[in-house]
Amino acid sequence: MAELSAKGSVAHDQHQRSAADRLARRWGENIVLAALVGLGYFLAARLSIGLVLKPEGVAVFWPAAGISSGVLIALGSRRARWPVAAGVTLATIAIHQLTADPLWAGAALGLCNAAEALITAELIELYFGANFLFDRVVQVLGLLVAAIIGTVISGIGGAVTYRLFNGPSAGLLTTWEHWFASDAIGIIAVAPLVIGLAAATRQPPPRSELIEGVSALAALAVMTGISISLPEDSWKTVAPVALLFPMLLWLAARCRPVFAAAAAFLVSMSVVATAVFGVGHFGDAGLAMADRVAQAQAAILFVALGAYVLAALFAERRASETRLARANMMLERERDNKLMSAQAITAAIAHEVRQPLAGIVTNASAAARWLGRTPPDHDEVQAALKRIQTESHRTSDVFDAIRALFRSGDQGRQPIDVNAIIREVIESLSGEFKDHAVEAHLDLTELPLVDAHKGQLREVIFNLVHNALEAMDGTTDRIRLLRVMTQRRDADAIKVLIEDSGPGIDPQKLERIFTAFVTTKSQGMGLGLAICRMIIEQHGGTLSATSDGKNGAVFQFVLPIGSITAHTE
Repeated sequence: MAELSAKGSVAHDQHQRSAADRLARRWGENIVLAALVGLGYFLAARLSIGLVLKPEGVAVFWPAAGISSGVLIALGSRRARWPVAAGVTLATIAIHQLTADPLWAGAALGLCNAAEALITAELIELYFGANFLFDRVVQVLGLLVAAIIGTVISGIGGAVTYRLFNGPSAGLLTTWEHWFASDAIGIIAVAPLVIGLAAATRQPPPRSELIEGVSALAALAVMTGISISLPEDSWKTVAPVALLFPMLLWLAARCRPVFAAAAAFLVSMSVVATAVFGVGHFGDAGLAMADRVAQAQAAILFVALGAYVLAALFAERRASETRLARANMMLERERDNKLMSAQAITAAIAHEVRQPLAGIVTNASAAARWLGRTPPDHDEVQAALKRIQTESHRTSDVFDAIRALFRSGDQGRQPIDVNAIIREVIESLSGEFKDHAVEAHLDLTELPLVDAHKGQLREVIFNLVHNALEAMDGTTDRIRLLRVMTQRRDADAIKVLIEDSGPGIDPQKLERIFTAFVTTKSQGMGLGLAICRMIIEQHGGTLSATSDGKNGAVFQFVLPIGSITAHTE
């Protein structure tokens, strides 16, 4: 008893240490994330402050808002909300300390910035889920609406804070308008880029797409430089932006949405820089400052939303094409199944019944020979008659299985011990194992029961084992060995593997061997494996084969555990 108590104490201590380690690791990850977000926010904010239009002190857009919102949306607002909020708040305090603003003002503005990112990300996760990608038009519009709501609310807090420490000179409405416009455009221009880069990190684009996307971005940069440097008097605002449309269309049509987001960010930074430094069309000194800001913001908004909508439309089209291709493949498979239902049921019955009938004929002949002996060997006759009776029952089971196969519903399903069926099949083929000089090796793991049609499942195993026996007929340079293995596959499925030492199957033909009326045998009908696949799929499982074309083949099928809803026509 004392020993058990000591073991329990040790286990408890180990559990506590493990929990403490997980907590420490989680805290460490949160601190690192807060530091990285804070650094990114600080650098982006300093860049924005450097690009503030003088002397009014108006920011055309605030990219830091897009960084905080984009990180939260990419990582999931519920998982990263506190590290991001802490990083944004501390970065805002540091920025305002550098400009000699009161500490309380920096803290209040930091909380407003953090609340803005939290509201935007929470709205996105609430309506679109955790894995948000702007590959649908509704997601683009959702991001726009979430950005507007988040900045409207945070702008109120920001305007009140500026009024409190700047006095009546800071008009509430004017301050709120500047905050709302710059932060909303910052989110729209930058957040999709952060989200897209996070998605590309998880699933990198192909090399060809990466090269094409970078080339298109380089061409866009050149076109942007040309368009924004056009003479102010000869061109309207829409003309320079319209010149960028072919490049944006190229990126949207050929690449993932992240490249369109990069294009929007590139154009946004170019427009802001030229507006601030008085270069080209958007830096027209003859325009009032308010008009210059509005013009630049309108150009950024038009380019960003246009690029995102184009990218989303083409992404939806690509997704539709993928779904259509998958549907065509399923329709082709369904056509094969219906072809077997309408035209091949007689051939299927002949294929499946031939073997038990051959067994009946063989055993009847053996019984006649034993009776013709002097004296008759009644024990052998009785054994042959018993085998005839077994094969007759099997013939009846074949008819029942085929009838159930071509009928909708799950009639005849019951809890089945797959290992028991395998042993039964191996036993029934013991004579053929001797005739083919094949050694059988069973490696059966204890399995839970599966919900299946016993006759159908038996025919699948029988066909696969019998095919393996026939495949090894021509094998003379190695031991003829058949291995049958069963395994658990995760917690909700089982796997059965049947491996032979025959010549194997050409890897290029593996995908077609399960197609109706395709066979590798000179006298084959091409129905056995097609029916096997049909049975397994109607049980909610999968049937596949692997081979290098030299050293045998492995057929395996996976079946789910528990109640299965049968496939219906």
